[in-house]
Amino acid sequence: MWPTLIFVMVWCLAFGGITGAGEALRKLSLDEAVHTGLEQHPMVRLAQHEVLAIDAATKQIESAYYPQVSAVWQSTGGNTRVLANLSVSGSLPKPTNYMTTPGVRVDYLITDFGYTAHSVLASRALADAAGKDVLTVKALVALNIEQAYLNCLKQQRFINIQQDLLRQWESIFAQAQGLYRKDLRAKLDVETATAQMNQAQLGLLRAQNDLQVAFAALNHAMGRPAVEGYDLSPAALQSGVDLPLNSYYEAALRQRPELQGNADRIKAAEEGIKAAKALRYGNMTAMGTAGYTWWSREEQPSGKEVSNPGAQLGFWGAGGTSAFPLYTGGRLEGKVDQADARKSEAQATARQIANDVILQVTRAYIASQTAEQQIRVADERVGHAREALALASERYKFSLGSLLDVIAATAFMTAAEVGLAEARYEYQASQVALMYASGGKL
Repeated sequence: MWPTLIFVMVWCLAFGGITGAGEALRKLSLDEAVHTGLEQHPMVRLAQHEVLAIDAATKQIESAYYPQVSAVWQSTGGNTRVLANLSVSGSLPKPTNYMTTPGVRVDYLITDFGYTAHSVLASRALADAAGKDVLTVKALVALNIEQAYLNCLKQQRFINIQQDLLRQWESIFAQAQGLYRKDLRAKLDVETATAQMNQAQLGLLRAQNDLQVAFAALNHAMGRPAVEGYDLSPAALQSGVDLPLNSYYEAALRQRPELQGNADRIKAAEEGIKAAKALRYGNMTAMGTAGYTWWSREEQPSGKEVSNPGAQLGFWGAGGTSAFPLYTGGRLEGKVDQADARKSEAQATARQIANDVILQVTRAYIASQTAEQQIRVADERVGHAREALALASERYKFSLGSLLDVIAATAFMTAAEVGLAEARYEYQASQVALMYASGGKL
């Protein structure tokens, strides 16, 4: 019929804006979608770069274990001069003009009584926590992709339901028109069938538009800055909930990377406390220098004879220092208190995460059980609806029933099909959510 042809043309124009006119949709499976998201999603990249940044910070702290070698070039004039440790001193009793000293200085930390060691351990623990954050982000990205993928499959099922409905009403329209021409039915039946057919066309258009939105959400979940449709492969229906709820609790508390990462943060806080306490004992360092000094201008004060014709001198030296804090105005105590507060904060965060995980597992577990029961009920409902629709259609065909009976049976059938699709989607989505909440496979 011409309304259907017009509708198909509109749909081709609308969907062509996403896929490209005449282009075949790229095949995409659920595993491929998840793999693409884990490779391309910016949140995963962000978490991975955070790990690299903390690793770099750890290297900076570890550098205190090694000698620090510096090349120095000093030039002074006036009442300043270069010291043997290759620093500058001033307030000499007479001018020293143009003193130049190139040299090398080596500084080495003998001990800081554990400050650097505990700081390194704290930074490594934070790096481990950042690595767990990467796993957390990947799990969340995979969950979003799986749910978006299932939603696309659901929308495709809705399109099939609306297409079947449209074909049903086209058939009823043809019957009503044939009966009307034979003066067996009133024209009202033809007009009613036409209205129902147009309504089915609009329902199909809405379902197709919803699929476009679902594809956009899938691309967003995969981290792709693209607007593209796909030829999706069916997702395998996962097995039902066959373990007690406590088993999922135990698995979640053992496997969730958020909890593992927070345990690393608690460890980092403990090392931070030890590092802060080590500051009370000061540090011991060694220093060595080697250089060459010369005066590049003679000294001739008050126009008299030259009193300092200039000189050149090579030198080397070594020394050690020890610093011990006697009074810091509460600075060191504040650092210890701050580190202790960080540990308490991490411990409170761990309890909050554990509570959230338990709630997520509970919701997903109950949702999975409910959806599994709904599938059985919806499947039976679809069977009854099909029988009712077939009976109403046959009765109308032989003028034994009214078109209103067909309309009611068709609406019941459509609602039953939609309910079954919804129940299946909810079941699959709840299974995915349960797998995420429990931290992976048991």
